[in-house]
Amino acid sequence: MDTNQIVDTNAYYKEHAEEYIKATENIDRSREHEMFERHLGEGQQFILDVGCGSGRDARYFKSQGHHVIAIDPNVEFVEHARNFQIDAYQSDVAHIEFLDMFDGIWACAVLLHYRKKELAAAFSKLYNALKEGGILYCSFKYGDKEEDRNGRHYSDLTDESIKEYIGDFKMIDVMITDDRSNRNVRWLNVILKK
Repeated sequence: MDTNQIVDTNAYYKEHAEEYIKATENIDRSREHEMFERHLGEGQQFILDVGCGSGRDARYFKSQGHHVIAIDPNVEFVEHARNFQIDAYQSDVAHIEFLDMFDGIWACAVLLHYRKKELAAAFSKLYNALKEGGILYCSFKYGDKEEDRNGRHYSDLTDESIKEYIGDFKMIDVMITDDRSNRNVRWLNVILKK
């Protein structure tokens, strides 16, 4: 990776916001939702959707009766989520200051855009935002590469290599899935508990 040419992933999503929303807002994430909800407490829960993108998952969790706050660094995504009465704010993990606030955090295909040297700090921020016993769902492309692909930065992880970054979290569930559009790509889906 040429560190002199650092790719700005946020700039990519800003430039491609409309097409990204159209491409992702109707993707079926029922497997991942079920995995997350299996570990979430009963009744209404307080959920943070990190990197909400099209707002697809925030809308789903809200439809299940949960209280949802969504964040994304991209203002276009925030405004789109607000169209569905989602409490959405422009922010990223590095700038959140939540403490002991959420029962669950949903970070679907978000942390994979952080550089590996930034991951431990990101996991620490999310750990602090959770209530004791709270859970974090996160997903990464499965592998060991760290590189720029198609205008975005990717840090790929495995169920072993993720342990290097998660700090005090306990890994309580792992699911490895095939990509819905590219059978050469697999995904690491993990539930971590505070």
